[in-house]
Amino acid sequence: MGEPAPDRHLVELLAICADVLGHDVAAGENFFDLGGDSAQATDLFLRLEARLGVELDVTVFFEAADFRDLASRLAGSTAPALDGSGPGTPA
Repeated sequence: MGEPAPDRHLVELLAICADVLGHDVAAGENFFDLGGDSAQATDLFLRLEARLGVELDVTVFFEAADFRDLASRLAGSTAPALDGSGPGTPA
């Protein structure tokens, strides 16, 4: 059950990033190395939050080595929210 979430996040991340940057991207590439700037990074992050339905910590975006790493970090930080037990869910 641990692998599907990062894979799902990676597919969504690559699709959104390709839309933001205007060209296809690969899992082993880095957003900023591809010419992404802070305005595009903000756009990407807001789209990810909306698509995943969670509030993300922007620091994971800057700490990730590439999109694969970022997807893994996102999956780890959103796992509770995806099963309905995350922040903002009534106890």
